[in-house]
Amino acid sequence: MVHSHGPGRYDRSLTADQRSSARLELILDQATEVFAVRGYAGTRVEDIVQQTGISRRTLYQHFTSVDELLDQIYERAVRASFTTVLERLMKVADPIERVRVGVSAFFELMAEHPSAARVVFEVYRHAGPRQAAHHELNTTRWANVMFDFLNAAFAARRLVRPPDEPTVYALAKGLEALGVRAIVRGEPDTLHALSAKMSDLLINACGGLVR
Repeated sequence: MVHSHGPGRYDRSLTADQRSSARLELILDQATEVFAVRGYAGTRVEDIVQQTGISRRTLYQHFTSVDELLDQIYERAVRASFTTVLERLMKVADPIERVRVGVSAFFELMAEHPSAARVVFEVYRHAGPRQAAHHELNTTRWANVMFDFLNAAFAARRLVRPPDEPTVYALAKGLEALGVRAIVRGEPDTLHALSAKMSDLLINACGGLVR
């Protein structure tokens, strides 16, 4: 039997904890869309309530403020992206192919979830100094992942020279910037073609492939 549920109704086949978890995911999904369109400064509690169809009371049962809501949206998206990319990388043995798969997975996630990508890479980091600093830490984490795999490729004698941290960091920022530009322009489909070019840039930054 399919239970009908929506604003003000719920699925009686679920436990209270399951309903609460499902409601939280709904709020995060819908609030992501609001932040992506309105930005941090333009998003009010009323906007979230209207988009999700829940009451202010229900919203405040999960979040104490719009800032906390944005924090949870950001953390959920970053956690999911890191997990997805690393899972794909772990399935690839060839060090050069890992570089290409990592860049491709990063852009694929942005293309598949444009609203979340815009919130992570644009809205959140411009919300304030605390958010900017936190986002910078995650950018550094991405750069470190890229650095480690490039270094592994060099150790396997597949690259001419080892990676250097400033260059890899700059290219990591470039990945973010290109992804955001495509999303803002409404051109997420262009990211597939860009992934090959950015992979080549990373490889060429290490002197290219050993012949």
